[in-house]
Amino acid sequence: MSGDSGTSVDGPKTPQGVFYTKLPHLVNSTGQYLFCKYWEPQEQEPRALLMIVHGVAEHCQRYEELATELNKEGVLVFAHDHVGHGQSQGHPADIKSFDEYVQDVLQHADKMRAAHPGIPLFVFGHSMGGAIATLAAMERHTLFAGVVLSAPAIIPSPETATTFRVFAAKMLASIVPRFEVGKVDTSFVSRDPAKVKAYEDDPLIYHGGLRARWAVQILGAMDQIRQRVSTFQSPLLALHGDQDKLSLPEGSQFLYDNAPVTDKQIKIYPGFYHELLNEPQPDAETVRTDIVTWVTERIESESVQH
Repeated sequence: MSGDSGTSVDGPKTPQGVFYTKLPHLVNSTGQYLFCKYWEPQEQEPRALLMIVHGVAEHCQRYEELATELNKEGVLVFAHDHVGHGQSQGHPADIKSFDEYVQDVLQHADKMRAAHPGIPLFVFGHSMGGAIATLAAMERHTLFAGVVLSAPAIIPSPETATTFRVFAAKMLASIVPRFEVGKVDTSFVSRDPAKVKAYEDDPLIYHGGLRARWAVQILGAMDQIRQRVSTFQSPLLALHGDQDKLSLPEGSQFLYDNAPVTDKQIKIYPGFYHELLNEPQPDAETVRTDIVTWVTERIESESVQH
């Protein structure tokens, strides 16, 4: 198994050396073990589900605050670390096909829907996770009661995809698929220096270079979203900072303008950077409130309809 840190009688371990038997996990369709995280409401039975789909190089446990806020509204929140991320198996920042991310999300979503029938399922995707969530919604039109996107990767920024680097990545992807073609510039993550430092110091975040093959896959996924936008039919909340240098706000605007769905909203936050939930207070709180309000309004309208 790729990315496996060794197996024994207790089975496979995470890249950090912990047995998956001791952790919540799922095994995906290619046999890789993915670390899972579940935040359950304490005061009531779940009245909705929400799946968090994290971005490149990061991991799902960074969304604790959002999950906790949603728990207060009776939402059971769940997530996993993508292949090659956090505590999941796989080679860091490398993927043979972007569809692997999408299929893992659909598998986990189906598992949770089966365990909690009769309540609505929402999805929240950040950055690359926004692209994954969008493609999952395009593939399964009736799966999600709503799609919330934070800085979705739909139009690449000049900083992350210059013509030369795209050309070089395509050349290298077939010859040296794991060649490093660039890193996440941490200064673009947030305007809050403490949050940037926390990002830089987080051992579960991948701080190495992004791979040529991954770069080709993410650019292909963005192209696919733009080409298939007419198939996006889920209720949509698109959120973006107008100073985002890692994924352009024009991507959120494109999806909002072209998705053929009546229930859609867009919020472009003036001055905000890429990680909207990690901006300085009270800005991050504003974004969290916007998300929770939008989701709870749709839970309530769903319960009225049923």
